[in-house]
Amino acid sequence: MSMEMQVSAPGTKGFMTSYLEALALVERLHRLLLDVIKDEFERVGVLGINAVQALLLFNIGDNEVTAGELKSRGYYQGSNVSYNLKKLVEMGYMHHQR
Repeated sequence: MSMEMQVSAPGTKGFMTSYLEALALVERLHRLLLDVIKDEFERVGVLGINAVQALLLFNIGDNEVTAGELKSRGYYQGSNVSYNLKKLVEMGYMHHQR
């Protein structure tokens, strides 16, 4: 049984097909963005930070946020936010305060 058949109600096959295709495209674009970031960092010689951490820094900017806030806003659901924040603090890219 396909994922589409599991989540779609009768009469919504067209919608679910489009929805799942759009979801797959967004996921693919996200992976491509991470590849672009990784390649650019390698090009300029920044090897101590990975693409997920760089994107995390970009999205946080100058704001003060907690790992819990990032999770509750819906950012980085699939990644280990606490681990990446800890690494960014260890490398001096961020400051940690309780």
